[in-house]
Amino acid sequence: MNNKLNKFIFSLLILLPLYVWAAKDSAMEWTNPIVPQRADPQVFLHADGYYYLAATVPEYDRIEIRRAKTLGGLSTAKPTVIWRKHDKGEMGAHIWAPEIHFIDGKWYVYFTSGPAEDIWNIRLYTLETSDRNPLTAKWKENGKLKLNWESFSLDATTFAHKGKRYLVWTQRGDAPYDGTNIYIAEMDTPTSITGKAVLLTHPELEWETRGYRVNEAPAVMIRHGKVFLTYSASATDANYTLGMLTADENANLLDPKSWFKSQQPVLKSNPETSQYGTGHNSFTITPDGKTDIIVYHSRNYEKIEGNSLYNPDRATRAQAVKWTTDGTPVFGVPVADGEYRIPSDLTVAVSPPKSATNPIITEVFTADPAPMVYDDRVYLYVGQDEGDGRGYQMPRWRVYSTSDMVNWKDEGAPLKPSDFKWSTGGDTSWAGHTIEKDGKFYWYITVDHGETNDKAIGVAVADSPTGPFKDARGTALITNAMTRATQITWDDIDPAVFIDDDGQAWLYWGNQKCYYAKLKDNMIELDGEIHVVPDSELGGQFTEAPWIHKRGDLYYLSYAAGFPEKTAYSISKSITGPWEYKGLVAEGAQNSNTIHQGIINFRGKDYFFYHSGMIQHNQGAGAGKNGGGSYLRSVCVDYLYYNPDGTMKIVVQTTKGVAPAE
Repeated sequence: MNNKLNKFIFSLLILLPLYVWAAKDSAMEWTNPIVPQRADPQVFLHADGYYYLAATVPEYDRIEIRRAKTLGGLSTAKPTVIWRKHDKGEMGAHIWAPEIHFIDGKWYVYFTSGPAEDIWNIRLYTLETSDRNPLTAKWKENGKLKLNWESFSLDATTFAHKGKRYLVWTQRGDAPYDGTNIYIAEMDTPTSITGKAVLLTHPELEWETRGYRVNEAPAVMIRHGKVFLTYSASATDANYTLGMLTADENANLLDPKSWFKSQQPVLKSNPETSQYGTGHNSFTITPDGKTDIIVYHSRNYEKIEGNSLYNPDRATRAQAVKWTTDGTPVFGVPVADGEYRIPSDLTVAVSPPKSATNPIITEVFTADPAPMVYDDRVYLYVGQDEGDGRGYQMPRWRVYSTSDMVNWKDEGAPLKPSDFKWSTGGDTSWAGHTIEKDGKFYWYITVDHGETNDKAIGVAVADSPTGPFKDARGTALITNAMTRATQITWDDIDPAVFIDDDGQAWLYWGNQKCYYAKLKDNMIELDGEIHVVPDSELGGQFTEAPWIHKRGDLYYLSYAAGFPEKTAYSISKSITGPWEYKGLVAEGAQNSNTIHQGIINFRGKDYFFYHSGMIQHNQGAGAGKNGGGSYLRSVCVDYLYYNPDGTMKIVVQTTKGVAPAE
């Protein structure tokens, strides 16, 4: 008997490592797709050792949960239907994107649904249970999750961070953010929010607006001192893709300025692996807690018959997350169908870019650059070009910033024409210029006047270089009735502000004639009469876009000259002239009738900003559109150099751009 027992124990000792190895190995591999015909997957690894999967079923009529000890095991796990749609009334149609969460000892399911009689009037709902096993539990309906306002809303998720719980969801907003946007709010209970909903991202980049203007399906992962929020964008066909926001873990997550938006997709369709429409993801980990996993849906074919929303072939897939040395997730390409094993090395080395590469902004079309140096950072104020490339359509201004002249952060669109109630509020975000004085930031802009429909100059103010900005006056600062040097109605455009060494602020502007005037200390009123720079002091070829800068004891007045425009300049020993014409500093911009310069010195180097039409068809922001041109422009930057006598050398316009500023 003892001999048999000894043999049994010996056998266990031999086989135990094999069992452990097999269990570990099964946790590291699976076959994609994990579950066919299951979209919007959310996988949750609970403390009980089970992975729980909730996903949208093709019939949109029920919520089912399945669980397994491994990700691969979910493929054969029996689904349990925990709830079905109502036959009438609320929660009667479009049962979408269920998520299961365990909060304070209870299970909660967040999901989307519409009334049976009005299926597109969709809202967010929750279920809850205190039972231990969610598959056998009796679930309580909590009804609609109340938000700050009523509108099309879906795709809620929740997460806890530093003692607070947050809800992040998708909802349709008001113009100009009337696509489906991502919002965040603090929660006071697992089924209710408290305080104001904050807009985190709206569809604005080219890859977010294909087919439909969509930001939806947020998912959160907190790692390496940062909070990462992924979301899905564009139509649900092959254009569906993932974007990402990033915030420091110690930042105020309810402040939109805490979040940095990736300017390129982080996971998208890949013909080489035959994966299309990658999106609506969640995050989980391996049982040992060492490897992060992204779970998402995609199809293995591109062309869809009928409405992509009702195509049943979105399938649940998963792959390991890789990480850069600075703690940024890299999702790579969606892996092909078939057996998948987590790679042994999940680190990604990232080399810093050697130059900015012109254009410096390719996600949207941008024009009329106005750079400002503040607090060892460059802020760039631009207008956003949109439309079909046949005329100026500029619905908003945007702000970008950088600390190295190479990596540009999108700071959002904090100002639009309708913010000036005296304007027409149309697509008239003409050139502007921002400057700081006494801790305030003044943004001088051009819009169409609502009463006279001619061009007028206004000014907005903010406590931060990135806003929010608001109209500082409630009326125009300069109107066409105040400038009579020409007979045109568009001579009051392109404001440029300059503060001299003595603290006096000056405003220059104009088309065909170059105007200038003093500003009062409050920066929102003129101080005295309006003057005109004589044509003879500008080479007789002033068109528009004046810009003032100073180097040593010389003042430089650069401007667009002729048409198509080149950039010319004059110099003076006084801000008020007389000016001496010196010729060109830049030839015409590529593929654009306008150029519109901005000049700064940053960390000892001089930079020349301008716009061109060099983004062509099927490149960057021009993909699927008419490409770049005079009405779809893109901002560039190159070095500016001076001759020993203080004159400026002709700027060499490059595609290489500038190197990182040291």
